[in-house]
Amino acid sequence: MSRINENGGDNMRMEDFEAMLEESLQQPEKNSIVKGTVAQINDSDVLVNIGYKTEGVVPSSEFLKDGKLSIKVGDEIEVLFLGVSGGGGYLKLSRKAIEKETDWIDVDKALDNGTPLSVKITAAVDKGFLGKYGEIECFIPENHMDFKNATLKPEEYIGKTFDCKVLKSNKKQRSFLASRKLHMIQSIEKNKKGFFDEISEGQVLKGKVKTIKHYGAFMNFGAVDGFLRKNNIAWGVVKHPNQYLEEGDELEVKVLSIDLENEKLEVGLKQMDNDPWDKAADKYPVGSEVKGTVVARKNKGFVMEIEQGVDGFIPLEEISWLKNAKISIEPKDAVLGRVTDVDNEKKKLVISLKALQENPWSALKNNHPEGSVVSGTIKSITEFGLFVDFGEFLDGLIRKKDISWTEEPQDLHALYKEGDSIEAKVLKIDPERERISLGIKQMETNPWREIGKLLPQGKVVEVKVLSVRKDGLEVELPRELVGFIPENELDVERIDPASKFAVGDTIKAVVFRNDAKERNVLLSVRRFQQDSEKREVKEYLRKLEQSDDSSFSLGNILKGKLQ
Repeated sequence: MSRINENGGDNMRMEDFEAMLEESLQQPEKNSIVKGTVAQINDSDVLVNIGYKTEGVVPSSEFLKDGKLSIKVGDEIEVLFLGVSGGGGYLKLSRKAIEKETDWIDVDKALDNGTPLSVKITAAVDKGFLGKYGEIECFIPENHMDFKNATLKPEEYIGKTFDCKVLKSNKKQRSFLASRKLHMIQSIEKNKKGFFDEISEGQVLKGKVKTIKHYGAFMNFGAVDGFLRKNNIAWGVVKHPNQYLEEGDELEVKVLSIDLENEKLEVGLKQMDNDPWDKAADKYPVGSEVKGTVVARKNKGFVMEIEQGVDGFIPLEEISWLKNAKISIEPKDAVLGRVTDVDNEKKKLVISLKALQENPWSALKNNHPEGSVVSGTIKSITEFGLFVDFGEFLDGLIRKKDISWTEEPQDLHALYKEGDSIEAKVLKIDPERERISLGIKQMETNPWREIGKLLPQGKVVEVKVLSVRKDGLEVELPRELVGFIPENELDVERIDPASKFAVGDTIKAVVFRNDAKERNVLLSVRRFQQDSEKREVKEYLRKLEQSDDSSFSLGNILKGKLQ
């Protein structure tokens, strides 16, 4: 009986003893944070003296950082009290638990305040990524990891740490949902606002060339991109930006314009230096000679670069004294010219190449003035005339109408051949139309101007028949003129011309009309015959009057006439 009481009594005393022991140790409240000192480090545990009779135990894995222990004996640390274990043999402590609790507090604050958290990506899973903030795990949806056009391969994100925005938290599971993309957008917008609040036109910025296009280059200035137009890269002609820029180049540029509404920025590189045109007029005055390189062809001429930022324009009509000269000018050709004008509006010097050349038209007029006779060689024969090479830069042209005063030849090939030597008179030198007119007939006096003296009315001429027509005869006159004897002027009686005359016959006729304006001469055989008879009678009568023969009678006259 007493043993049972004793046993019962002993049992009560044991429970009381444990309760008294726990109370006597003044153990901290469960899940409370306590401070302690690292007393000993073993392979698997770290013993921590928290000021109580029994030391606390923390797994050494909770102090590993990059595979190495982050503490040493004597370090003062904070740990979480989890309770008593091993029948009161040791205290259970945790460093990870306190860190996790601290990390969770950060997650709650980040969710409330909208501040980002640094998340390390640990794995790529279906539809997204897993990550950790300290000891708290999170999930980032795939479409929230990056901008769509900048998304990399999943493995390129693993192991890297990114700032992310907390979207939602799960307190029970101690995890949260995050978005890197939203944080990036908010960060960019915030940085943009700050950028545009501080920026001003004329300010100098340092940026990096992102991409190059044929019309310009896009540069990055941190939160904002800017555009550098092609014509703002350098003073002068810029054919393509890659002449001056490469992607990745870091440049200092000047702010030219700011579009706050559309958050756009335009910058200039050439504006970092003074405009060379400001001194161009003094450096290259009108009349001075300049050298340069052809850089572009325009509709009305060529652009030449004289120096960086100073261009000259060569009008087509200033290339050569000859408008139709086949002069080839190509980009990269070196040229020499004379400044004829300064165009401040277009910022170009007007250049003449022909101003440095001798004017061939002036030399031509000096060597072969109009009215002078030249000797040359027939270079070509055309339907309308002869081209003659007489040793000048252009061939002279003898038109059909300038070959003869009397008639225009129909077939020049029948009269001339290429290579024939010929003499002609310079009729006109026309620089505007680039023509040199020559004439053969002008070597002689125009016979039609002297037709009144050459073939006056009433003059008797002996002519050769050139052609026989139904309406009369064409006959050869002096000075290569052609006359005409109408049918009714061939005989006293009307006859058929072909019945009495043939080509080559020589006949006598009298001129009864000469018209210089119409350029024709009419002759008459009939009138010549009639005039001849009259002259014979007059002459006979004159002789009789002078004779002493008293036997003058009508019979004698008739007899003599018959004889």
